[in-house]
Amino acid sequence: MILKDRMRRADPIWRRIVRRSEDPDINKGLLMVQGVDGAVAGNVAVSKIKLNDHLVSVIQVTLTSAALVDYTSEFSITADGIINNTGGTSTNTHGLIVVWEAFDDE
Repeated sequence: MILKDRMRRADPIWRRIVRRSEDPDINKGLLMVQGVDGAVAGNVAVSKIKLNDHLVSVIQVTLTSAALVDYTSEFSITADGIINNTGGTSTNTHGLIVVWEAFDDE
């Protein structure tokens, strides 16, 4: 089973991503999604994210099961290309789906 089959639109986490993306207070940029490798609690590289972007969702994906875990509340954007959850949960044996709202550099 591939990832897109696991993230059906009926899934509560998927609905949460869509609901956040429709929020008029944050819906001013382009919604971006990138899959990245997890890491021990701390910095996680997300190559295209910028410091002034808005983090929408961070979802842990476990490829050996259908488990999706929402860690959005643990993460923040701390620099261009970096999200951080220092003191949070280690995701080093999993993948992460990072969703953010990207803004033009003006």
